[in-house]
Amino acid sequence: MFRLAPTVVLGTVAAALGIWWLGQAYGIEQSRLLQFLVASALLIAGCIAFAIIAGLILGWLRCRLRGGQSRSSQVP
Repeated sequence: MFRLAPTVVLGTVAAALGIWWLGQAYGIEQSRLLQFLVASALLIAGCIAFAIIAGLILGWLRCRLRGGQSRSSQVP
């Protein structure tokens, strides 16, 4: 879990630098670049929120369909 954090940070920095570099190469103004960065951050945050909500719903449904039984109470 904790090995993933530096990879995420490095990927975020690389993406931000890539967007900045493309903006400089094509003459895009700084405010427009910030709009791109905010839009991409919101998209990623939305995807993460969707995954969390879907996981919670699937976990709730799985528990509901099993009738609330735990694994230890089931007889093989």
